[in-house]
Amino acid sequence: MCATKFVVRAMTESLRKELGVLEGIKASTIGPGVTDTGWPAKVTHLAGRKAAQELNDIAVIPESVADAVVYALHQPADVTVNDLIIPPTRRNS
Repeated sequence: MCATKFVVRAMTESLRKELGVLEGIKASTIGPGVTDTGWPAKVTHLAGRKAAQELNDIAVIPESVADAVVYALHQPADVTVNDLIIPPTRRNS
């Protein structure tokens, strides 16, 4: 998993440097944290479903991820958001 993530980061960085400087095309790495996609309902193992639900309780809603991406896209032409990390901040009560 770490190797795959490194390859994606390296490719994005390469694209950012080559296309950004020469063509003005922006490239960003987007790293959403736990996102509420409804996946706990699909877990069939009882203990796994409970763990998934607990994690999902603090998850970022998809609309928040989309808002963060829109933020990155709406930066001035001379600004690139290199890494957009979107961790959850909600906490269980």
